[in-house]
Amino acid sequence: MKKNLYGHKRIYELLAEIRKLHSRINSMYASNSNPLSNFQRGSEISKKLFKEGINKELAYALVLVSKQIDCVYDIVGEGKKDTLEGLPDKLRDMAVYSLLAIILYEESQKKQVSHSRSKTA
Repeated sequence: MKKNLYGHKRIYELLAEIRKLHSRINSMYASNSNPLSNFQRGSEISKKLFKEGINKELAYALVLVSKQIDCVYDIVGEGKKDTLEGLPDKLRDMAVYSLLAIILYEESQKKQVSHSRSKTA
């Protein structure tokens, strides 16, 4: 550790661990030429989901589904093999988030029906 660094030495150890983790994950999900490409792809999908009047919880669940889809594209389309989770795990994640999205959608529909009934009563 350099002598001109101040503070707790564990901070610098953790920062070194985080640096390695960031490098490993970024190499899995971003393109070589653009380290932010996975965020840019996700933001394009998110733009469509976060509009006025949209169920925010449902939109967030769909963002999580789209993140998994993006990971699947990397595994299948780019042939990446060094991912934290493999293709079956990513597909399971998509299934779980999709089921949660259905539940969130159904709950929002129930609230709308209940709200409509209370207005007419």
